[in-house]
Amino acid sequence: MGEPKTADQQQPLKTTNNDPMKINLVLCSMLMIFGSSPQNLLHEKHHSPSKENRLESSPSSKNKVGYVVHVNSLTPYELYLDDILIDFYYGNTISNTTELNPYLLGNGKHTLKIRFLPKEGASDKMLSPADLIFDETARWHLYFLKTVADKNDPLGYSNELDYTNGELKIKAPSTKVPFWEQTWALDVKDLPYQVKGWSESEDLTKMDQTVLQKEVVKYFSHLKDLLNSGKIEDFRKLCKKRDEELDVVTYTTPEDSKIDDQNNKDRLLKICPGNMQALDNYEMKIYGNGKLVTLVISSGKYKNWSALMSKTPKGRVSSWGAILHRPKGSTTLAMIRK
Repeated sequence: MGEPKTADQQQPLKTTNNDPMKINLVLCSMLMIFGSSPQNLLHEKHHSPSKENRLESSPSSKNKVGYVVHVNSLTPYELYLDDILIDFYYGNTISNTTELNPYLLGNGKHTLKIRFLPKEGASDKMLSPADLIFDETARWHLYFLKTVADKNDPLGYSNELDYTNGELKIKAPSTKVPFWEQTWALDVKDLPYQVKGWSESEDLTKMDQTVLQKEVVKYFSHLKDLLNSGKIEDFRKLCKKRDEELDVVTYTTPEDSKIDDQNNKDRLLKICPGNMQALDNYEMKIYGNGKLVTLVISSGKYKNWSALMSKTPKGRVSSWGAILHRPKGSTTLAMIRK
């Protein structure tokens, strides 16, 4: 959910090689984003002149701390941070890195959970212990790593990555199971920022869920209609608070943000008008310990993609993330993350 999805985008490097030097190569392209513009152009950004002046208040390059999780998987999985689905893959065997900063509101204890799922094509639809750990050369690996962004470094970061202390130990189940979950407490202590996000938002689990779903569907329908009719500026206004916070947590300068704004506007105008798809095959998901809500595709090829989808005449399918919250004391929903 943290990253935009397109059916024709390049797939992450697939490998089961656990050599840290190999993983460095996988990390490099992702980590470069902390030194420049982090936002994938398939998600728009909205620049506001009222943003705080981060030319003076932003941290120096040595303090541009990022946290990532690197996964070497042998089976499908879902990855959650503080009860937010931040990454998923439903095929077999992949190596992938996910940045955590967009979901880290600040320092403190955070909870990471991974849900291991049965291998694609498993006849009994069960997860075997050997699917997680066959031997030391064919097993899952999971790393929680700190980076210090440096766009002048060839790798995109200036610090040594601590794989030894950063590995999150995986335990296999003792027998076949439908799925297997593990949870870790992450100690995040070096972020130079604190953002409000959904920290004070209303608990949506206390609402009538039927009423809530109608409200969420109405919000998504409005977003779809804006994009489909080419009202990009109106759509971007709804993203203002979200994008201001994303600029802070990914150290995006005002100059880079302006470039993002124009590029994203151009991309939205190219892809969305007349191409938005009907809201269909969706389900409401509540995340963030009750503070966040969204609509995702419930099953099939695009499972867990945002229900806000477009399809061009040439068949390019894109989903546009929209995670909502209800600010404290508010009676309406608002967008806070992708």
